[in-house]
Amino acid sequence: METSLHLEYENEGTKSGSIPHFLEEQLAARRNALIAHLASSQGLAGKGKEADLWLGRSYPVLSILAPVMATSEEKIEFPGDPMCLYSVLSYAVSQVVEAREKGFEAGSPYNDLCPQWGYLPTTEYRLQVDSNGIRQYDTPILNTDQTVFDPRVWNTGIKEYFIKNVLEVIRPKVVLISAVSPAHRYAIEIARTVRQQIPDCIIVLGGRHVDETLHFDTVSRQVLLEPTSTIHVIDVDEGRIFDFLVAGEAYYALDLLMKSVSLAMEIETKKVELPAILAAISTFASAFGPLPGHALIAGLEGETLHVWPISGERIKLGEIPSPYSAFAIRARFPIFETDGHVSLTAQFMVTNACPFHCYFCSEGVTVVGEFLSFKAPEIDAALMRVIEYLDYGAEALFFDDSIFWGGNIGHIINFCRDWIKIRKQALQAATPSIQIFGHEIETDRIARLVWGAQFTVDFLASRRLPEEANLMLKTMRQAGCTYIYMGIESMAEAVIANVHKNINRATPWDQRVRTALGLARGAGIRVGSSVLFGLDGETEATIAETIEKVEELVAEDLLHVASPNILTYHPNTEITRLHQMDKKLDYHSAHLDNRPPYVYFEEAFPAVISKNLTEEQIWMIHRQTEERWGQKRNSNPMPQVILRNEQNNNPNFSGA
Repeated sequence: METSLHLEYENEGTKSGSIPHFLEEQLAARRNALIAHLASSQGLAGKGKEADLWLGRSYPVLSILAPVMATSEEKIEFPGDPMCLYSVLSYAVSQVVEAREKGFEAGSPYNDLCPQWGYLPTTEYRLQVDSNGIRQYDTPILNTDQTVFDPRVWNTGIKEYFIKNVLEVIRPKVVLISAVSPAHRYAIEIARTVRQQIPDCIIVLGGRHVDETLHFDTVSRQVLLEPTSTIHVIDVDEGRIFDFLVAGEAYYALDLLMKSVSLAMEIETKKVELPAILAAISTFASAFGPLPGHALIAGLEGETLHVWPISGERIKLGEIPSPYSAFAIRARFPIFETDGHVSLTAQFMVTNACPFHCYFCSEGVTVVGEFLSFKAPEIDAALMRVIEYLDYGAEALFFDDSIFWGGNIGHIINFCRDWIKIRKQALQAATPSIQIFGHEIETDRIARLVWGAQFTVDFLASRRLPEEANLMLKTMRQAGCTYIYMGIESMAEAVIANVHKNINRATPWDQRVRTALGLARGAGIRVGSSVLFGLDGETEATIAETIEKVEELVAEDLLHVASPNILTYHPNTEITRLHQMDKKLDYHSAHLDNRPPYVYFEEAFPAVISKNLTEEQIWMIHRQTEERWGQKRNSNPMPQVILRNEQNNNPNFSGA
């Protein structure tokens, strides 16, 4: 596809509130037209005046988490990244919730029409949800959590359910799809399905795949597209599939896009067309002032790519609304199991990227683009979020940062000490609950909260004095940390020598691994680890060495979980370019021979796995780790997909 780039919007230099008079008149005219239309409309929902007015003012929107893959037996191996979707929606949703509460008064974030995100989940709703990703969509007004479709798999059965029980019920005007790279093929198929059923729907793609394949170079003022970008792999002759792509730190960019859709929509019919949205972004962007962060909005119109780069002040993560404010906690991590009960687990990130840049990883700062973190003054904001998640029903937390607090040991200790104070306050309370940060929380729930985090081997074993690492881990344990996860990757020196996280090379890697694991065990914290096969230097001998040495760690109870993985090429990583795979990756073909042994590993399938491994070796890795690591090998158990509808006598989905 040949593209001509029209940089129609530069938000740099715009000033908040500096709205030209003619724009003010246009906005006022739209608002008055909507108010008049609502006043003349009757019987919109029959559920009360406020609900009627909101249905009249809003239009349905659906957010979809594209699944990654499933085995031929429909066992889910890797469900995708719900927190990526929840996080990027958090600010846009909060703006709509505020708009519904304020109505048309001055200062309302929306001028007239709004996406239908106005109602946050109730406490009762939050406590009743299960781990299934497919919600019920059978009420006139959905709460914000119900506007998500998270199918976990994509096949004929799910597609039929999606058409009949989701699209035909909601009839969304806008569909937002989030996809990591291994989910991109399913995102395309989902978008095709939406386009076939609702041809005039506006479809937006975001998520890590777009982040990895679509960039704006602020120096050259050029858009950079990886060969596996959605723009390259979809044939323009097929017609529109996606209308917009959103990349980068998209919290505020997505909000701008949704407000532009609203301003482009016809008041009475709620019809909206792509050219009108493109015009609205260019016309009204200045009305929203300079946007924080670095992001890119790209609109696809035929063979033309309209681009709006956003380059504003640094985003403050602590000021972004909590992802779970609009969405229910559904995950249950087996590492937080007590007496057969697996705790409801909230996921939390205080950073957006890894400060290291391992050449195989897509989470490093060189791929993500900028390192953002909660700062020291925002430790209270992190504590407030922990309390908020407890109020939502969380029994455990997992900090998904590649390295907890970006490896800032001072922030880690101060956060833990402040939480210890809160736990002490709860334990000493004379009442069964206490008020904290505006929430009434049962004291025993504060005391029972457990959590986990991620580190690297060298962060514990080499980058700090042993006393520092020991103090940090023991403080974490006192604050309720019971589990940490770290990437061992390989136990062979010939392989690990190529990995950037291998910093202190004066000490043998296997010795540093044992040091890190010993420190954790000494603090009373269990450790899980990823083991990555297929890096440069990998041979049958290094594979055997790694499997044997990890077996020893498991036998000595230094490892609680060992997760074998196959190196997968991600777009825009250094190893992908070094192995000359950037133009060969297939993250888009609809039908792929996804079969054993690849299905036994996260993300691994033939089109994107390491050139250093043969299929025979992958079979050997699967069989040997299963046999020799025993029950401590992570088998990635995932919840069953439940399809709920009147025609389905057996609600447990068993395949198409």
